[in-house]
Amino acid sequence: MPAWTATVLTAAAVALLAAFVVWGVRISPNRPFSWGMYSGSSKGYLWSGPDDATVLPPHRLLIAPSGHYLTVPDLRNLLAEAGFGMPLRGLIVGSDGGWQVEYDPVRHRLRLARLPAGQELRILADALRTAP
Repeated sequence: MPAWTATVLTAAAVALLAAFVVWGVRISPNRPFSWGMYSGSSKGYLWSGPDDATVLPPHRLLIAPSGHYLTVPDLRNLLAEAGFGMPLRGLIVGSDGGWQVEYDPVRHRLRLARLPAGQELRILADALRTAP
């Protein structure tokens, strides 16, 4: 392999990375840059109830530890199929925006409210900072 091949491959990789970043900024100019946001990820930050700030680990949500990807449809399916008996509140933050989550197991009622676009990370930081 010629010596210049590594240089050309590195330059091509950097050009592709730059194009990806420019594309990401153009499709969502007001969102803070985050590789997780542009990789299609969606993370749930759920507490176990209104007076308990215990963040639920994946095994309490009945999902695999390696599957810490949570979307609104996934949460609806989880609550419907598993007969989840614990109250939940928290946030889902991801590449498709953010949601505020409240679940009442007595009434089997899931309430979702869309978070303002571009404010998801600030709201998450405030929620984690003010949790008792």
